Amino acid sequence: MSLAAETPWPQVVKATPLEQYQLQVLLNSGEQWLIDLKPLIQRRDAYWRLRQDRYFRQVGIDPLGALCWPEGEDLAPESLIRYRSL
Repeated sequence: MSLAAETPWPQVVKATPLEQYQLQVLLNSGEQWLIDLKPLIQRRDAYWRLRQDRYFRQVGIDPLGALCWPEGEDLAPESLIRYRSL
């Protein structure tokens, strides 16, 4: 039984933290994206904890396929495309 809920949007199934506030993510569709969160983290005060590399590396995935961190920061899967590096 899968813990992930069925959703109409793509879900992150794996997230690997990289250098410079980047993540390698695998979606339930099989696509792999490189996500660059540096602009978001630098621009939005709500993400101040993510500026600490040790905390940034604690990224997890919630049951709806969103990226999340221990203190409540999260990013919806459908919003990740704007941070995708091509």
